[in-house]
Amino acid sequence: MYKKRNMLFSPIILISLVIIASCNNEPNTAPSEQETSESVSENTTSQNVENTGTEKTDQSILDKAANAEETVNAETETTQPVNDKLAYEIGDKKVFLGGTMIETDHQIIIEGQSNLIEGAKVNGKVSVNEDEYAADVTAKVDNQGEFHLEIPHHDRDNVETTVSLSFEFDLTEQTDLVERLYGDRGQNLEGPYIYKHQGDRGGGSPQNIFKMAHTETTFVTGNELAIRHFQEPDWFPIPEDLGDPNVWIEIEEKNNDKEFLYILARSNLLEGSIVDGEYNFESDSARVGPDGSFQLKIPYVYREDKQLIIEFNPSRMSQWNIIEETYGSKGQKLTGNLVTIPPYSSNQIIQKTIDSESTEVVVPDEVDLTMDGSEVLMQLPDNLLFDFDKYQLKNNAKSVLNEISETLSQFDDVEIQISGHTDNIGDDDYNQELSENRANEVKKYLQEKIGSEISFTTIGYGETRPISSNDTEEGQAKNRRVEISIDLRR
Repeated sequence: MYKKRNMLFSPIILISLVIIASCNNEPNTAPSEQETSESVSENTTSQNVENTGTEKTDQSILDKAANAEETVNAETETTQPVNDKLAYEIGDKKVFLGGTMIETDHQIIIEGQSNLIEGAKVNGKVSVNEDEYAADVTAKVDNQGEFHLEIPHHDRDNVETTVSLSFEFDLTEQTDLVERLYGDRGQNLEGPYIYKHQGDRGGGSPQNIFKMAHTETTFVTGNELAIRHFQEPDWFPIPEDLGDPNVWIEIEEKNNDKEFLYILARSNLLEGSIVDGEYNFESDSARVGPDGSFQLKIPYVYREDKQLIIEFNPSRMSQWNIIEETYGSKGQKLTGNLVTIPPYSSNQIIQKTIDSESTEVVVPDEVDLTMDGSEVLMQLPDNLLFDFDKYQLKNNAKSVLNEISETLSQFDDVEIQISGHTDNIGDDDYNQELSENRANEVKKYLQEKIGSEISFTTIGYGETRPISSNDTEEGQAKNRRVEISIDLRR
């Protein structure tokens, strides 16, 4: 599976119906001879109607899906946006997949939303520490594109947990209707949620390469129950020379949190190409995404004069047939200044070497730090910065922000969002205003310390984005926070 950026949604899904109303404009008339004959025929052939009812219903759903696809970009009263960027219609082949994940003591519950047609099956999966499988459950989408999943909790504390949603055609048996609309291998699927992947049974031949819609979110289990929103993938523009044998690789960001080295890179490699990264005898691999990008997460221990090495080998085990065909089964079609021939081999590979320096993200002990590729998130408890029910910074808060400002000043030309959050106690409007004021106060102070080299934006979410349960004082305290989010790609 590809390495993922955070994802990412709370959509509103509507069915767009195209209604032909011309008959309403005609005066009432007696039924024609043909209509009468058809009515009699229907009454005398009820068994045939029963036998074909499912087929007619399926065709009706497909017709509605086709109509939705034709009108998805039209500005109509029935089209409502599901987020700030896009509007989706039920049955459109440009698929949306999202919702909210809630961690309870014994379950992980997903309240899912999509624009998939009724009867489509969505798989929810929980895994720990990236690779270790925990559990999965399948649910059917209803006629509003919604679905509900309850997945058993793995009951392990302090482990990184990934919760994913997938609409796929490999291990999940979809209905004939779903396959007719989206393709038996998902080949008709479109949009930012769509990935190619290799089928579980078989090699890398074209017949075993599927498309699926996929989104995921991560959290670390602990004493506080987590609430997460699935996010939409945020891809780079697709390179014009995607698939060109003259391969290039560019490092967008390289950072470490003392435990892992995080690499975000762009390339013109075909989607599905496997890329390997190695640093100080530790390694990681990833499949290239639809935009040519990939992310690596390599265990990190600093060593002098050690370099990061990124390799693409077309003859590597598990490369798809299309990869070998494009670049040569022995890499013989590869060109450009990254081409090299390893010792004791006659095969050509792509190799890029990067100096070992990386930006180290350091925050005070009281601040929670999360890194996922190019995404850096700092969570500051409100009592670290403010007195109760106030938005003016406390004196001892400034020492915390001074340390954070030193870390932020290492980054060039990045956008930083500061968001305020509250618990659910009190008036909604008051909480909204308080969250906005607190975010603005933090921005004002950091901007004065750092200067104009970095762009800050602020937003207040009030009580709408909890990260823990508001049913306990501990959970409420965790929800009262200021978040500093850095997208290192921008």
